[in-house]
Amino acid sequence: MTYPDLYGIRNIVFDFGRVLLNIDIPRSQRALAQLGFNPGVKARKENDDKAVVLYESGKITSSDFIRLIQSALRDPGTPEKKIIDAWNEMLLDFPENHILTLRKLKKKYRLFLLSNSNELHFVKYTNDFRIRYGFEMSTLFDKMWFSFIVGTVKPDPAIFEYIIKDGNLNPDETLFIDDTLMHVEAAKKIGIRSYHLEGETDVSDIFNL
Repeated sequence: MTYPDLYGIRNIVFDFGRVLLNIDIPRSQRALAQLGFNPGVKARKENDDKAVVLYESGKITSSDFIRLIQSALRDPGTPEKKIIDAWNEMLLDFPENHILTLRKLKKKYRLFLLSNSNELHFVKYTNDFRIRYGFEMSTLFDKMWFSFIVGTVKPDPAIFEYIIKDGNLNPDETLFIDDTLMHVEAAKKIGIRSYHLEGETDVSDIFNL
């Protein structure tokens, strides 16, 4: 295992899903399939993927997104709650050891979160965190950035340029950690020092704390 180079680092920006939050995307795919959702042919699958990008970049509302799913179900009258529950099925837990790691790191570094996410998921995982741990997830970070609020998604260079300005970050003093290689490569092109979290590696194991 290779470890991130922390020499000269003052800021650490974490991806969320699969880095800090455990997720299982096929769970949502199966739950939606049980409601009669089937992407079907390639053209339809591409349209579904575009809808997710539009939603996660804040270009359409949660109501718009739910209606798009409803229109593709076997029963277009399926209640919204069932659709929301199926969509959120992929969201698992925020492990306690990740909280401990963040708290230790925060003694030395400014910590940030940068996530491709959407409103429905945001409401779900922030509520789940609050219920489980009794405090707000936001207190673990100096600032959190979510694509649906910023208005664009990784790996668009614009999102990295935005966080540099908004967070007053020096790219050469900033480490970005993500499990998606194209996101890591995009951040590197902006000058941000980046680390690709690969395979089953747990983020808590890559720091010598």
